[in-house]
Amino acid sequence: MNIDQRSPRRAFVGLGSNVDPARNLRSALVALERTFGDLRRSPVCVSPAEGYDGPDYWNLCVGFDTALPAEALVPVLKDLERSLGRQPNEPRHAPKTLDADLLLLGDETSVEPPLPHPEILSRAYVLGPLAMLAPGHRLPGGTHPFSDLWRNFAGADELTVLDPDPL
Repeated sequence: MNIDQRSPRRAFVGLGSNVDPARNLRSALVALERTFGDLRRSPVCVSPAEGYDGPDYWNLCVGFDTALPAEALVPVLKDLERSLGRQPNEPRHAPKTLDADLLLLGDETSVEPPLPHPEILSRAYVLGPLAMLAPGHRLPGGTHPFSDLWRNFAGADELTVLDPDPL
């Protein structure tokens, strides 16, 4: 019998919603905490819908420790999306009750699921909350901490931190 005995690693997950975002993101945080225990999270940030004319997205990043491999963690996140009303075949550029993406899992790199997530360095709504949550962390094999990458990010002005925190 081959039992996977992986040590816990820090997972970083990006969460976003533009359909009743306060309710859906609160529900997602409760479900993730119930499943994985103690969560750390970034502030909630607002960004415009990308690729279509729609309501602004609320985005944040959460971090937690898990021994699950990426191949098991991604289905947990997709089940969470479905539990909050997301349809499996929704168009990419459409309103979302919840978008939950695995961004990083320790220092793991893989093609499928893609790790690190390919949009970390190209999307303000991904890099900004990640840098706010884990400023000293780096991409696997990277030399610059997320705080430096965010400070030099050309699209940083696309993101607004909600204050006071709505969650």
